[in-house]
Amino acid sequence: MPNRSRLAVCLAAGLTLSACATWTEPLALAVCGPVKLELKYKDDGHLDTAYLVARHAGWSAGDAAELAFFTQAPDDFAAAYSAPSGTAGLLALRLNRLHLLSSVLHSLHGGDAAAVASRQRGLARLVREQVAIHDDPARPDERWKLGFLVHALGDSYAHVWGINQNLPGSVAYNPVVGHIPDGLVHGNPDDIDANFANYARYARALFVALDRGQGDAGALEAYLADVERATTGGGTPELIRTTSTDDYRIALGAQHLDCPGWAGQLDYDTTVRPFLEQVSARLEQG
Repeated sequence: MPNRSRLAVCLAAGLTLSACATWTEPLALAVCGPVKLELKYKDDGHLDTAYLVARHAGWSAGDAAELAFFTQAPDDFAAAYSAPSGTAGLLALRLNRLHLLSSVLHSLHGGDAAAVASRQRGLARLVREQVAIHDDPARPDERWKLGFLVHALGDSYAHVWGINQNLPGSVAYNPVVGHIPDGLVHGNPDDIDANFANYARYARALFVALDRGQGDAGALEAYLADVERATTGGGTPELIRTTSTDDYRIALGAQHLDCPGWAGQLDYDTTVRPFLEQVSARLEQG
């Protein structure tokens, strides 16, 4: 990416410096799943949560790790798929890119309470549809689509503080400025400690969407109870990361996972953009 484009991404990101640190590849490309050899951008709400909910839904550790990798990818591949990179597209009058990345992928659609609820239902439905074809041997290179949908579903719950600060009737942040300005006043909406109610709603919705009849809803509720207790001391990120890392290491140990191969499936123009356009059309249908 040219330096001028990189600068535009960082300017659009404002004070969210982490979004400017990853550029064109994940910070821990050689390691998938919840193993933390390097800092990842806001990974507890996307990578770790996707992994843990998938495990409670009956997924194998390997499949859950792959899902987690692709769920985290829209933030880790910041220059290509982050919300700030979509905003940077506005500076170049790339309105379609702004819409697809900010409004669709990161659920910064600016809708009212009814639109927020509709977006959450629509994305959950698309996740269930993608789960149904996840193991199709004829479509092995399409698993990334499920991760991107899960990312959008998570953000549809997280990015709705707006003027009501996570109360019923909250609106979604808009695709141009996102949640950065409001976050400076009311706090980061991606912070699970301050946003547990919506986090729990997201985790339950994701569990239902991922469960293929082998899930353990009781185990999920026990996990959410642990997270809720941790919010009193601001310790949810550490708890979530430790829980996912411990499970991952016990289940997979040093097993090699093909992160570079997975990353190679992602290309904005040839794979990601057409898919997000399809998602956008489906969401507009209601």
